[in-house]
Amino acid sequence: MAQWIVDYLPTWNIIRISGIAAYLLFFAGVFLGIAQGMPMVKGKPKAAMFQWHTRTTWLAFGLGLVHALTLYIDHYSPFTWSELLIPFTASVHPLGSGLGTLAFYGLLIVLLSSDLRSKLGRKWWLMFHMLSYPVFIGLLVHGMVTGTDSGHVVVRLMYVFTGLCILGMSVLRGLLRERKGPEITIGPKRTQSESSTEQKWVEVYGLAGTIQHKHMK
Repeated sequence: MAQWIVDYLPTWNIIRISGIAAYLLFFAGVFLGIAQGMPMVKGKPKAAMFQWHTRTTWLAFGLGLVHALTLYIDHYSPFTWSELLIPFTASVHPLGSGLGTLAFYGLLIVLLSSDLRSKLGRKWWLMFHMLSYPVFIGLLVHGMVTGTDSGHVVVRLMYVFTGLCILGMSVLRGLLRERKGPEITIGPKRTQSESSTEQKWVEVYGLAGTIQHKHMK
């Protein structure tokens, strides 16, 4: 029964649709991740962007898994487990397939590091999260090299458009942050009340120091 279902599944269409859909969802996740980090984005829009950034990235991972598993059960040109799991060992398009495997592993690291952010700390989390950029590039090249639809003008324009969008958003975010200037804090960020209290103590201490200096004269 199971073999009958596999034999009659439109595996080739599933591979193509799941691959393109996974790429577009990951593009949306990266785009929203960059957008919600813009200095002017705050409050509810920022929270909504972050939620959809997380959802689309997880959906991309799920469809990527479907894409890989369908490659294994495909009855036209099935991949072996070693070809799927070990980069650059595939008999068909070894470079493109290897980049797809590496991108899948990188995406898994990004997702797991996000879930473990509180334990990893901001420094390590940011280091792992920056893998999103090479993962995106790897998926873009993977799609253009191995995708049977990549020769179509619409698909090629899609890859060019999405690539330029991520590049443009990254440059814009960098320019806006540079203009605003980095917010340098050491330790927990102090609240306004704590800063006001500290300022009062500084003023009192300064006044006391002035009085003491006059008495010494």
